Amino acid sequence: MSQPEQLTDQPERTADVEARATFLDRIEFLTGEDPTVGSFLLVVGIVTCVFIALFQFTLPTPVAYLLTAGVLFVTVLSAIVASLLDSFGYFSQPITTDTAESDSHKPRGRPWVPTKRVSAPLPPLVNFDAELRAYADMYGGNLPNEFDSFITDYLRLKTNTTNRATIASDLRADLNPIGTLFEAGSEGERLYEDISQRLFRYISNKSGHITVDRVAFYDEGGIETDVKTIRNGLARVELAVTNQGEPAEVEITVELYDRNGVAISSRTCAAGIVSAGATKVLNTEVFVPSDTEREGTTIRISDPRQAATDVKLRGEM
Repeated sequence: MSQPEQLTDQPERTADVEARATFLDRIEFLTGEDPTVGSFLLVVGIVTCVFIALFQFTLPTPVAYLLTAGVLFVTVLSAIVASLLDSFGYFSQPITTDTAESDSHKPRGRPWVPTKRVSAPLPPLVNFDAELRAYADMYGGNLPNEFDSFITDYLRLKTNTTNRATIASDLRADLNPIGTLFEAGSEGERLYEDISQRLFRYISNKSGHITVDRVAFYDEGGIETDVKTIRNGLARVELAVTNQGEPAEVEITVELYDRNGVAISSRTCAAGIVSAGATKVLNTEVFVPSDTEREGTTIRISDPRQAATDVKLRGEM
């Protein structure tokens, strides 16, 4: 019979604790945060001395004595209040509230999130946060040990900007044990293949990080049309360039070809430095010869840190 009585008393005890905590929170504006009984009494004593000195040296004797008595009464009352607060445990509260709150907001079950500050964001091509979240969901938030090496090197990739290509190579090797966990055709295997292909693209073909997503030709009236309809005329070309890799300085050359695939006209348009994950829209003009059959684009990439260049031809039939 004693167990039900304990359960019945628990809500009352909890309510009493909550009421006391609310009361103590309301007086915090008087004592400040994280007070001690000594500091509280010291402040009261200093204030008492200041007022007594002020009254004794500036006011007539009867008034000064009367006000001094009032100050002493308030001082004694403050000491009694301090004693009561100390008995409530107010001056011995643990100073862990902020830490506990911050810990409750820390990401849990996401070991791929670095604890140190990231100096530069990952390019979209090698940002695998979404894939790791999907894997974590498959395993109820606890990834198998086969992911340990991959996550360790992935954290290195996030916090390092000088040798990311080398770390990406390590990541690709770390994928091998992960690939053994999934059957062919499964969602896990699809994620594995996507990560592997993106890492290979990042490591082996720097120019493949830059894509020309749109090449549109406009006639003199501003109407989008096929390049062959603007023969013997000046066309405005609109280009949309996306960078899924590291920041790079980009130039796009629009080239026009005849039926034999020979370049007969071209125009280069500088995009400047295109940041990781950014898309730039460029406009230029090019004369369209009468024997133009198709267009193409050539991408020239320069690493702003190393001044290295790469060229890739992208033709459109």
